[in-house]
Amino acid sequence: MMKKLILLIMALCIVVPMVVTGCIPNPPTPTPTPTPGIEKDFTLLDLNGRSFTLSDHLGKPIVLCFFMSNCPACKSEVPHLNAVHQKYAGSEELLVIGSGIRTGIAEFVQSQGVQYLVLQDDEKETVSDLYGVRSVPHNVFINRQGKITHQISRSLSESELEQYISEIL
Repeated sequence: MMKKLILLIMALCIVVPMVVTGCIPNPPTPTPTPTPGIEKDFTLLDLNGRSFTLSDHLGKPIVLCFFMSNCPACKSEVPHLNAVHQKYAGSEELLVIGSGIRTGIAEFVQSQGVQYLVLQDDEKETVSDLYGVRSVPHNVFINRQGKITHQISRSLSESELEQYISEIL
């Protein structure tokens, strides 16, 4: 009886922390839409309800930043993304896109002064799952051929953004 109790306690000591910390394997990510040239294509709505399809912008380097409205690091990254957006907006050489996850995205965009295109992931977070987003901010750099060159899950400085952008221009 004592051995069974000890085994039960040991099993609980292993299982409970896994459940609490989220170390249970995530469900598989959706299969990317097969689009020639685009590694992981998607269509989402912007905050005005207009449809945006990534593959429509094949040939243009893209910075795609996944964020949440309650994320302090996401807020600190907005000025850097705005600066990059402004630098390349006139030449149309680069597209900066934010993809909001969950609620409060419109309020975040307004309060933080976001100047680049912002899309809203669907309720099932299909696109963030497609890109393997597990923490935010999550920055994805896509070259002119539609291939992902880097995915970084942390806030980036303006100089770091420029470094990764130089590799996709």
